[in-house]
Amino acid sequence: MLYPWQESLWQNWQQLLEQRRLHHAILLLAVKGSGRDVLARQLAKTVLCQNSETEPCGVCHSCKLFEASSHPDFHVIKPEQEGKQIGVDAVRQCNRWATETSQLNGQRVILIEHADAMGEAGANAILKTLEEPPQGCQFILTAQSLDSLLPTIVSRCNKWRLPIPAEVNVKQWVEHKLMQSIKQESIRLNSGAPLSTLSFVESGMDIRHGNLIKAFADFLQPPNLGIYDVTALCTADGIVTLKWLSYFLVDCIKYQQGVSDHFVHVESFASVQQVASSVPTALLIDQSRKINTLYRKLEQHTGLNIELLVVEWLTGFIQD
Repeated sequence: MLYPWQESLWQNWQQLLEQRRLHHAILLLAVKGSGRDVLARQLAKTVLCQNSETEPCGVCHSCKLFEASSHPDFHVIKPEQEGKQIGVDAVRQCNRWATETSQLNGQRVILIEHADAMGEAGANAILKTLEEPPQGCQFILTAQSLDSLLPTIVSRCNKWRLPIPAEVNVKQWVEHKLMQSIKQESIRLNSGAPLSTLSFVESGMDIRHGNLIKAFADFLQPPNLGIYDVTALCTADGIVTLKWLSYFLVDCIKYQQGVSDHFVHVESFASVQQVASSVPTALLIDQSRKINTLYRKLEQHTGLNIELLVVEWLTGFIQD
């Protein structure tokens, strides 16, 4: 079942399927939390369906196998772990699948999830197959953005971008799912992605975010008490909390510079004003730069002592 914000793009694909003009290599660009894998698999299932050209019938042998995750002509590669590269051996396997004969006498579909995780060696290994795929082989690639994809891969695909739905629609959809109202800042902290926002609120991250922002704003008021309370709240949910604080500092800097809208922390705006009125702009900018550096460092080196590094960063706010 597709999500409401995917319907428009899906209808475009259906038209191409009906006209038999679907490109042999589809590149779907969509942010994390937009359900891009659902849309990609809907396309794969439709291409493989034995009864319909524009939507999966759900009753044919192919559809039944697809739903059971045992379709012999549907192949998927993706990173073994989030943040890791797709190995060149996995990419070479795609080339072998592409040349195999269909076991159901139909199409073959190869889905490459997180195609932006292919290294240069992997990308080079599949270029020729993407450019001239064997008859009856459909490639579907998904990625977050074009930024980390090699131009040689992009140039061989037909690009489609899944638009992020309007904030008001995300709010309505998540609230309908949860049967409760949600904060606007929960949506903005998740870049407007509906599924990420849903998970964020469902797991209570919105409450923990609110607690962290209040404790952080209070700590920044002289005499800067509660450094270890803030550190504990920071480390409870991993390094994502550093992103929250980075967004908060940017909001404070915006407020100091007279910006009147586009704040992430809408419901926590009193805390933004509180910090912006007591911490010098130069210090906020410097600490904002440092927390972004710290985030990247912890992202790359998971064995580091996050508590110690966060305390060190927070100490930078204490002015003599």
